Order: sequence, then structure tokens, then C-alpha cells
Amino acid sequence: MAAADYDGVSAQGLVNPKMTRILVAILLLAVVNVVLGAENNTVGGSIGTVSAEDWNITGLEFAVELSESGLRGDVNIERIALLTTDEHFDNINVTCDNIALTTQAISCARATVTATIPGIDRQTVPGAFSYQTDTGHTHIELNQVAIAGGLAHFDIVKNDSGMDIRFEGETLQLDKMLALARHFGVDLAKYSATGTATASGRLRTGVDGSTYLDLISMVHSAAIANETGTLATDNLSGQIELNMTIDGDIARFSLGLESDEGEAYLEPAYANFGEHAIRLTAEQIETSDFETYAIARFRLQQESLLELAGAATVTFPKEDSSPINLSADIELGNSSVTTLYSSLLQVQLAGTILSDLDTDGRVFGTIKLANNELMFARLQLEDLILDDRAGRFAIYGLGGFIDWPGAEPAAAGLSELHWDSGLVHDIIIGASAAEFRLGDNDVQLMSPLRQPTMGGALIVHQLVLNNFGSDDATGVLDAELEPIQIGQLAGAFGWPAFSGTLSGKLPLLQLAKNTATIGGTLTAQAFDGDIEMTQLLIEKPFGLIPRLSGDIRMRGLDLRRVTDAFSFGAIQGRLSGDVTGLVLENWRPVAMDMSFYSPPNDKSQHRISQRAVENLANVGGGGAAALLSTGVLKFFDVFAYDRIGLRCVLRDGICTMSGAGPVKDGPLGAGYYIVKGSGLPRIDVVGYRDQVSWPRLVRQLAAINSDDAPTIN
Repeated sequence: MAAADYDGVSAQGLVNPKMTRILVAILLLAVVNVVLGAENNTVGGSIGTVSAEDWNITGLEFAVELSESGLRGDVNIERIALLTTDEHFDNINVTCDNIALTTQAISCARATVTATIPGIDRQTVPGAFSYQTDTGHTHIELNQVAIAGGLAHFDIVKNDSGMDIRFEGETLQLDKMLALARHFGVDLAKYSATGTATASGRLRTGVDGSTYLDLISMVHSAAIANETGTLATDNLSGQIELNMTIDGDIARFSLGLESDEGEAYLEPAYANFGEHAIRLTAEQIETSDFETYAIARFRLQQESLLELAGAATVTFPKEDSSPINLSADIELGNSSVTTLYSSLLQVQLAGTILSDLDTDGRVFGTIKLANNELMFARLQLEDLILDDRAGRFAIYGLGGFIDWPGAEPAAAGLSELHWDSGLVHDIIIGASAAEFRLGDNDVQLMSPLRQPTMGGALIVHQLVLNNFGSDDATGVLDAELEPIQIGQLAGAFGWPAFSGTLSGKLPLLQLAKNTATIGGTLTAQAFDGDIEMTQLLIEKPFGLIPRLSGDIRMRGLDLRRVTDAFSFGAIQGRLSGDVTGLVLENWRPVAMDMSFYSPPNDKSQHRISQRAVENLANVGGGGAAALLSTGVLKFFDVFAYDRIGLRCVLRDGICTMSGAGPVKDGPLGAGYYIVKGSGLPRIDVVGYRDQVSWPRLVRQLAAINSDDAPTIN
């Protein structure tokens, strides 16, 4: 029987009823021909083109042969072109050794398909197919398809409702899946990936153009990253579940993710799933451009450490260098402060005083974000610890409620915080509490705050800060000191600790242009004398390295009380002093002109003990200590003096020393009086060191309590 030839067939595919009737008629004619004893048992033909709305077939040839085992068929297709994607499949061959043929159906339980698939090498795979001639129902199976370094199985059904594809894939290589996606036009050139995945799911397309996708994938040891470093995973393993519907220009889907192995960073968040497993669910997600996603509901849980829920809108940037844009209403469940800080906040706080903390405690509440900016927060804090690893501050047992209304201060309620203890540059603070009102970048203390510290307390009557955290910050502070221990304050500044108290009224302090200014004189009483601090400025008070400058004036201090506080050795008399041009950086002196001297017209008794003489001699580099061990002076414990003087001009870590007046050249050269003697028994203490290292001088003074204090050279 001669083969049939057709050309230019237009149909909805091979399932077109007219085309089906032609093929069935040809097959029936072949059967009749055999029954009548004809010599030719083969029927075949060709079709030049078969066209549909979104695909076409060219160069189709077929042959059907009746053998002793039944019907055998071959179909060869030169090309199948997908018009919507510009992809094509070339040199396709389908062979079936046993065709089951009735007037209602054509099927093959054991078929072999050979084809060149875009992005994949040419391969031959086993399969099966069936076709219902009356309904157009088509069923195709393809097994052991080599794809992305693994194997896949496809079960395809085409009927009047559309197309239904079920698939399973094993040991798929992520890098090869990326390459395959790029081949089909998905722009992933700036991404890299290693690891493997298994996938199973179902893809359905309706006659109305809608698409439905259900996918479950297990990812193993995945390392995924982009060029800019805003996305990175390492050794990530877990399960991904996706359900998607595409209807016209709108895609709606839900997403689930579970992982208990690996790490992930998605700027600005970081998480270690190996330490704490994570579960993420997102429902009713909608997008029209696959860049901006509106998420009606989401929930993120990381064991007992973190719980977030709410709604969000996420926009992925077109440029990889731009950050992901996030707006969200978030309910924060009872979560770990350490987890929130290390995984989210620490990166945001880089370069600030809060960038390197040890943390603990729990927090929960409500948060609102808009375009990556915090707009609103109501938080409950429970037993927090915030401890700066650089030792600048710490707070322990912090609890309470924070009501921050963002740019709507009228909506703010009262906030309240309480704490058990803390540190500020080695100054220990005790338990206290504060009520305040927040608004945008503003803070206002609503009731007086008494902060115990250094054996006394700082009482804050008024505190107002506006534009807090910016260079335009302004503020007002009205406070006073209940008597505090001077030794603890000096120790916090790195000075020798000594006894005594300090109290006084702190004049109104104003903050402007990142500088705090005390509008007046800070007065205090200590050692039965008066202390005044003037011209006080604090630059960058909330920065990493605050800078304080000012002048200090001391008048009529009782030297007996001072030397008792220092365990310096007894000195009787009065002492005055001036510290001008004082500059502290990070609360350490870097510049000053400091002088101490006996006040003019001091009528009090002037006496100095042998121990005090020795210590002053060591500070000045010699002069009198040797005399105390020889001659008649060794029999005296106390000496008279006329006046005392000692001056240090600090620059670049070096003190230029001088005293109560010059001394003529002697065996040790020119010197200066530290103590000028008077009466009998008389002794002079002379210094000969013009320059002394400030850190070493501080160590020397700190060591004076020891009997074997070193001598400064």
C-alpha cells in the first residue's frame, strides 16, 4: 500500500478530530490489507507542517508495520517549535514495538523516545503513551530523563481541561540547574550555586491560560551566593514547598521552608540553622512583576529563640547593589534578644557604640517597618543584658515597656524601664527606674530619676533630648549629685583611687551640634575645700570616643584629708590647684596644665612626714630621699616646710614638670622645689626630672600605697 502525504495541516495539535480520523483510517487500511493477504504489511506517510496557536511541528514522518507480535510504529519529527518561548526540540524519534489500537484509542505501554532537548544533550529515554480518539485525552510518560546531572520522570496528561504534568527529579545539581535556567532566558548570571536537590510536583495549565504549580523540593548542602554579597548560604539543607497560581498577569502563591542545617545571610539578616532550626510559612503572596511581593500572612519560627508573624511587602531590586526593600507589620513573639541582635541588628549598628555587645534576655511586642525604616514599636523587655565588649558600658536586669510611636508623638504612651545594675566607663551604677515619653527621635523624662552610683546618687530633675542619634541633636539636662565617693570617680578615669566625697549642683546642661555645654559653674565641696569646674564641654557625648574639655579650680583643700585619702604619708596645711585646658578623650586625659601649690597667706601649721617626703621625692626623681637614711634627719619623723608646689603640663602623653621655684645647680644639676623647707628640722624636696611619661606617673601614684613604690626615671 502506498504511503500518504499531507502538507500544511492546521489544527489544535495532533488531537484535532479531523487529523485523528485520517490517522485511524490509515491504520485500519493497513490491517485490512494484511487480512486480505497483501504482500506489503507497512503503511506510512508524512506531514509537512502541523500548526497550533503556541507551537508548530515540521517534518513529521510516520510508519506503522504489522508484525507477528502486533503493530509496530515509528514517528520522526524534524522540529517542534514552542512559539511563546522561541525554544525548539529537534530530531525527535518515537518508537513503539507494540501498539494497542482500537477505534477509540491508540496506546503504547513500552515506547522509546530520542530527542535533542534545549540545554540538555541528545538522549534516548523509555516511556509510554496513550490517546483517546473520542475525547482527545492524551497521556505521555517519560522515564529516566537525564537533566541537571540527575534523573527525572515526567507524567503528562492533555485533555479538554488543559495540560497536567507530574514530575519527579533526583540528585539534581544546583549549578547545572542554574545553567539550564539561564539557557531558557532566566537572568541568573550574577548568582552561583553548588549542592544537590530532589524535586517532585505538578504543573497544570488550563484552557483559559491559567497555570498551577505545586512543588516540594529537598535541598542538600547548598551554597548559594550573588556577586554583591547580599545573599549567601553555606551547607544549607532543608525542604521547600511551593504552591502557585498564575492567572493572566497576576501570580498568587504560598511558600514553606524548613531547615535544620547550614547558615544563611540575606542582608541584613543572618541565621545559623544548624544551631537552631527554622520554619517559615508565607501565605497569599501576590505579584504582577516577580519583583514586588505582597504577603498577606507570614510566620517565622526559630525554635524557642525567635517568633515573627504578620504581613509584609518585599521588593527585590533590579540592581544587585541595591538593598531589598521591606515594609511590614510584625507581631514579635517571645523571642531571644541575642538572636535578634546577632542575626539582624548587629549589622545595622556597625560603626556605632552598640556594634559589639554581649546580650541576653527576652523581648516581644509589635513593630512596623516602611521602606526598611522603623516606623513604630511597642516592646516588652524581660531581664535584658547589654554588655559592651569594649568595656564602655553595661546594663543588667533591664526590663520594662517601650512605646515608640515614630513620627506621631501624640500617639505615644508612657514608657518605663528599670534595671538592676550597670557600668559606665567603670563607674558602677545601681538599681533604678525611669518613666519617659518617646516621639520620633525625641526623649523626655516624665518624672525625676535617682540613679545610685559611687556611694551616692545622680538625681536628674529634667532631661529632654530632641533628634537623638543625629548630629542635629539638642537637649537639656538639670541634675545634681548626692555625695559620691571621689575615689570611685577617680578610679573610673584611671586615676589613683582615694577616699572623700563629692557633691554639688549640676548647672543646666544643653546639647546642640553634637556638643554638651554646661551653662555655668559646677561647684562641689571636698576635703574641706571648694572645687569649681567651668567651661565644660562634651563633644560627641554619644559617640565612640567622647571628648570632654574644661577647667578645674580647687581652693583651700585640707592636705591632711587628701594625704590620708591617698595613703600618701601625712602632710598638714592647705592646698590649692588649677587644671586649665583639660581635655579627656574617652575619659582619659590627653592634655592639661595642672598645678598644685600652697595658698598664699596660709596660716595653718605646715608639717610633712618622712613617708610623704619619700613619695614626693620619688615623683620628682630624687632630691631628699637619700638624706633621710643618713645623718641626723633619719631620727625625725616629721619636718616643717614653707610651701609645696608641683606642676605638670601634659602634651602627647608627656608631663613637663616644675614646682614651687627653681633650685640652683647642684650635684644632680638644676632642679625645682617640690617642698621648700622651713625651720628646724628642715628638709627640701627637689625634683630633677623635667619630663615624665603620664601613664608612668599615674602608675607611680597608684603604687604609692605600696611600701616599695618604684621611682620614676
